[in-house]
Formats: sequence, C-alpha cells, structure tokens
Amino acid sequence: MNIHFLGTSSGSPSLSRNMSATGISFERSKAWVLVDCAEGTQHQLLKSSLSPYHLSVIAITHLHGDHCYGLPGLIAAIMVSGRTAAVDLIAPEKVIQFVRTTLALTQLDLPFDLRCHAIEYIENKLTFDCCEIEILELKHRVPSYGFRITELQIPRKLRIEQLQNDGVQSGPHYNTLQKGNDVYFNERFLRAKDYTFYSWRPRTVIVCGDNEKPALLADAIKGVDLLIHEATFTNRDLIKIRSNTGHSDALRIAQFAQKHQLPALALFHFSVRYHGQDMLTPLQHEASKNYSGELIFAYDGLRLYGEKASQLEVHGLGILGLRILLPCRPVCLCI
Repeated sequence: MNIHFLGTSSGSPSLSRNMSATGISFERSKAWVLVDCAEGTQHQLLKSSLSPYHLSVIAITHLHGDHCYGLPGLIAAIMVSGRTAAVDLIAPEKVIQFVRTTLALTQLDLPFDLRCHAIEYIENKLTFDCCEIEILELKHRVPSYGFRITELQIPRKLRIEQLQNDGVQSGPHYNTLQKGNDVYFNERFLRAKDYTFYSWRPRTVIVCGDNEKPALLADAIKGVDLLIHEATFTNRDLIKIRSNTGHSDALRIAQFAQKHQLPALALFHFSVRYHGQDMLTPLQHEASKNYSGELIFAYDGLRLYGEKASQLEVHGLGILGLRILLPCRPVCLCI
C-alpha cells in the first residue's frame, strides 16, 4: 500500500501546497483510489507516479470546493487517457449532482461508465477489486465523511507441510489453491483458506475529510495502521478565531491519537497562515508534545510506501522515527 499526498492545504493553494487530494495505490493492482479532488489535482498527478488511466475509485469527503472542484477536469483527463473500464465515484449526493450537471453542460460524452454511489445511501462499506472502503461519519459545517480503506489482493502462500501431511501432493491444484480458489483433488474438496495464508496482514488506513470531533473515530481506528487527519489550525489560533470553523487543531487530534495508542498519525489540510519556511513549527510543537507515536506532517509530493519483503510481517508502522519530513523523500511503511 502506498500513500501519495497530492494536496495538503486547506481552503486555497499556496506556492508550495495545493488543496486536498490523496492517492492510495497497491502492490498487486494497477488500480488506485483518490480521496478528494481539489482544483489543480490534475497538475499534481503529473508530478507523481499515478496515472489517470488506472484511477478506479474516487471518494469525496464533502461538498466544499477545496475538496471537489477538480472533479470534472480529472474525469475528462481519465477520458483522454483512453480508459474504457468503469470508474466508481463515492460522494455526497450534491457532489454527484455537481459532477453530472457539469459533464452535461459541457457535453462531455464519457467512453466509460461513471458509477456513482451517493454516501447517504451506502449502509456501511463498498468492496472493489483492490480494496474495501468503509464510510465514516464526521462533524463539519456540512456533512463530512472519512474513508477506512483496507487493501485486498494480498498474495497467498501455501501451507506446504500441512498439504503433505494431509496427503496432498504437488500439482496444478497447488497453483489453484495459492490463487485463493477451492479445488477438488482425488475426490477431496480442498478449501483455499485451510491450506494458504496471506503473505502479510492486510493494511488499513483512514483518510478523513474536515472534522472538528476526532472522538467520532474512536471505534473505527481499532486495528488501523495509519490515520490521516486534518490539523487546520493550532489550538491557540482556533480559540482566537472564536467561530464555528468545523475544523480540528493539532493539539486535539494528537491527544486523540495518543489516547487510543495509534501507531502512526499523518497531519495535513493546513491553513495557509502556516505556509512558508518554519511556519508549521507551532503545529509541530503542539502535536509532538502530545503524541508519542510516528508523527508525519504531510507535504505535497510526499509518498509513504510499503515494502513487499519480510518487513510486512511486522505488525504496526515504523516510519523511520521521522517527525518532520524533508521534501521529495519517500518514506517506508514497514507494516
């Protein structure tokens, strides 16, 4: 599983940060998932290893423009890429209306099926070839959501000793079992789940939209490897503003992560008041004093990646102990 931060600013862009967009890609699938799509996301993709052609699922957290204004253009880019396979759009109903209206008014005739899933009518989760996505309700000035994403298509390994002990000798049926399919052998029914195991534990991340109440995630974060959450302000600045921003501050989300012993926390969606050299220092100070896990301050172009080797058998994240990340440096997720 790879996390690509394409946009980490809130409200409006700056010279160093675009607005919200986060890509999730997977080792065993070319398909990838995009969470939020601000204006300018197409341009950010050009700087990444992600291709519009392979974009299979788009998930939008809420209807504010800094999270969805890039959708029509990106959908057009997917069309231009030559894709004919279906694309799934998970979004609030009003965002879907915005997309459909824009495509209709601009007479964009898509060569692929844009399958729209209105969040308001999704009972719990959706399953795709590459991953499973669970919908999480958050609190903001408008309905806002988070997405709990668990990877699928993890390669299996055979329990060779068990097969041999049960008198199942090698043959084409081994390959069938390793692919996760049940098979008949010498008039015996062999279940793949009995003779195989996953090469690594499925990894799970949560990517949140705007949210002023981290406690809403208390149940969903159990077993999660990485929480990606907004930290729009410092606690001190949020108190000064004295208005219903609907946003979180670095202090509260850090305290929440510490209370629930989250292994890793990535913060993003920073107010433009903190853009520029050393401007994130107040946020970093608040969060690092209140959270002892792996703390990441995301920036545009940051990629967190998982290795395919034996490190993946280790439970929990180890992000090199980094607290402040340097530009253009991919960081390994050893899960």
